[in-house]
Amino acid sequence: MNINWDDLRKEQFPALENSIYLKAAGGSPICKTAYQEVLKYFYEMHNVGDNFWERYFEDLDLTRKMISEYLNCESDEIALLINTSSGMNVIAHLLEKCEIIYPEGEFPSSILIFKFLGFDCHKISSQKDNTYLLEDIHREIKKTTNCLIHSHVQYLTGFKQDLNAIGNLCKKHEIINIINATQSFGAFPIDIKNQNIDALVASGLKWACSGYGAGILYIKNKLILENRMPFSSWLSVQDAFSMDNDNLNIIAKTKSMDGLGGTPNFPALFALKGSLTLIKKIGKGNIQSGIKEIRNRIISLTDQFVEKAQELDFKIISPLDLKYRSGIITIESDKAEAISNKLLTKNIHISLRNYPKSKDKTLLRFAFNYYNNFDDIEKTITILKDFK
Repeated sequence: MNINWDDLRKEQFPALENSIYLKAAGGSPICKTAYQEVLKYFYEMHNVGDNFWERYFEDLDLTRKMISEYLNCESDEIALLINTSSGMNVIAHLLEKCEIIYPEGEFPSSILIFKFLGFDCHKISSQKDNTYLLEDIHREIKKTTNCLIHSHVQYLTGFKQDLNAIGNLCKKHEIINIINATQSFGAFPIDIKNQNIDALVASGLKWACSGYGAGILYIKNKLILENRMPFSSWLSVQDAFSMDNDNLNIIAKTKSMDGLGGTPNFPALFALKGSLTLIKKIGKGNIQSGIKEIRNRIISLTDQFVEKAQELDFKIISPLDLKYRSGIITIESDKAEAISNKLLTKNIHISLRNYPKSKDKTLLRFAFNYYNNFDDIEKTITILKDFK
């Protein structure tokens, strides 16, 4: 049975009743199932008090289990943090200083902490069409290269990397493979075991539709065992409730780093539980199937938008080859600010961006999620026609 996307949109996303929202790459409205989970938490804390501590941790493990089913990894290899940056900070403090390569257009949260800590970082240049091909990456690998950091989907252009090819390359050269999945988590399939991913970070804000404050961190058990745990707090040790200040029996599992070893951010993580539950429902009980349905929906939307934008001769800087395409389609125009302002008058929300090191806002980033529909595209294209 086919999914009725319009019914799902009406039921789950009231924010879209009077507006068109094409900025999932910045942040999506939260879905109803996520909202209900948060309301339940605040209702209990307000009307009953903090009497459900044990159940809250059981709910977190249900969230962790859904994430591990989605990513194809072990549940104890997942930690629940607050955002992508917190996950990258954990990874940077776990690893010994080494030589890193990364795409020149990478989002700052992927690399700044490594530079701050003194890692030796080298850029990978992109092709003219804003792709990073396997040969571009291979060219930068030296005998001294220890690590590759790469976004699954690049935030500005929407370039989607081939995780299978990257994983095989890193395995061949014995390089640690770190993936920033912030712009793909909730929208595209990821297979940690089969794609040879050593560490991964993401958040629930964007494509997963769960709002701010939920961060996902995966670190392979082997990587944890080969390195010293980067920190400790009261919940990251064995027998935590002994409250023993001399207890340094740190649990050598990624899971023990929930909330950086302290109390997790329950409301945001319960929202994530709700949004993942919806994805699982879309997949008729299987979260990986739900992700594939969402992927197909997003690609069908971008197919139509790209076709109509090309008819108007707009300059699209996003790679359009299907193997490299994501939910992000970015247009470059010297009229970008005027276009963005006109779209806002019609309650059409996109992201107005600039190239790094440039102050000029010349980029219009359109980001399509599963809650969008073809009518959103038609109304947006109608505005774009006024500027050609």
